[in-house]
Amino acid sequence: MDSKIVAALDRIGDALHVVARRAAEANDLSSTQLRVLSWLHVGSPPAARSTALARELNVSDPTVSDAIGALTRKGLVERRRDPRDGRSHQLVLTAAGKHTAAAIHRWTAPAEIATSKLDRVEAERLLDSLIAVMGQLHLAGLMPVSRACSTCVQLGVGPGSPRGYHCLFYDTPMTVADLRVDCVDHVSSGWSARAR
Repeated sequence: MDSKIVAALDRIGDALHVVARRAAEANDLSSTQLRVLSWLHVGSPPAARSTALARELNVSDPTVSDAIGALTRKGLVERRRDPRDGRSHQLVLTAAGKHTAAAIHRWTAPAEIATSKLDRVEAERLLDSLIAVMGQLHLAGLMPVSRACSTCVQLGVGPGSPRGYHCLFYDTPMTVADLRVDCVDHVSSGWSARAR
């Protein structure tokens, strides 16, 4: 069963890579450049620096440096001095970069159409399971950055329901549909085992 689940995730990853590559090529970008632009467009919780970006995207420093260099030459990204630390530079989208990033921001739409075919119960089960898998991958060191609910100390399990949650940060009950894959208010727990 485990090998079948991983094989399925691998095939899904391949499909997402194809979608990303098509969106990137349509905008004269590499897949890594697309991910950098998307990351800068959404706004990053950590400082927008190349080392933080390499960690976020789970790629090497040289890979992200090459992507940033290419985006800089294309006039899509520039380095600006950090106003809080004059020794550091932050990555900032130029006007052209903002335009391109807005155009590619929804590159996942073709895959979202496929997941929209699931009924609500199936979709909630899948989301709940995938967020739990993300937590396990983070714990194993295979996903260096995780701001998913499954790795947050602020996620509580609701009374009487293994699928009912509570956000301790906002003091709010949560359904499975409320679980986040990337939360700006995330506080890492290392891994918080959840009742399932």
